[in-house]
Amino acid sequence: MGKNSRANYALVSLLRGVLELFAKFSYHSFMFLFLCLLFPLGFFIWTRTNEDGALRFLPSAFLGVFVSAVFCAFRFFFLPFYYLPQDSFLRNFFYVFCNYVFAPLLAMAVLCFLLERRGDFFSRFENFFPICAGFYAIYLPFRILNGRLPIPFFLLFAKPVICFSMILAASKILVALFEKRRTNIMDNSKKIFLSCALAFTLLLPAVLEAAWMVGANSILTVILTLAYLAAAAIFSVIDK
Repeated sequence: MGKNSRANYALVSLLRGVLELFAKFSYHSFMFLFLCLLFPLGFFIWTRTNEDGALRFLPSAFLGVFVSAVFCAFRFFFLPFYYLPQDSFLRNFFYVFCNYVFAPLLAMAVLCFLLERRGDFFSRFENFFPICAGFYAIYLPFRILNGRLPIPFFLLFAKPVICFSMILAASKILVALFEKRRTNIMDNSKKIFLSCALAFTLLLPAVLEAAWMVGANSILTVILTLAYLAAAAIFSVIDK
């Protein structure tokens, strides 16, 4: 009986270890796929809400992918850098805002203007979301997967959702602000509201990540992330 008990215990331990390994592998595989596929899938779902469909915006998305791939290759070979989170909320905030919000979105806005030189503001910012989706589809996985190991859940799930929500909402707000048909009839209160909404949209991602870096409650951070996504999706639908 003693030998049988030890054998059974060893077998149960082995099965438990295999199941734990499988669960860990499945979790990381799923989260990796989520990180890599969120922006491409989000782009194609977004095109379904547009009358012109995916073909109209595919060149813009591929341009964003190309620019991002070139930039990431340059960073990898010539400017390797890993940021260590600081105890200061403000330092973390400025790092995240400059590297994941301000610089990428400014570069993509410039690309919008280069794509549609003869168009008005509306036709230019129509391409803002597909260009950003293409850019972040490469840039975000590159920055996250080249960071610390093991990769925290916030970086694998919350950060991609936050960035996707940001470009979804920001693109709608920019179109609403600069479309000539609307600005000609838009009162000042609506312009002020949209300007404040744009500032909130661009600042909140850095606030959430900086708060996470200094030890904010993870559950609260995920809840705020999902609320941010829901607000961006609702605004996108209402603004149509």
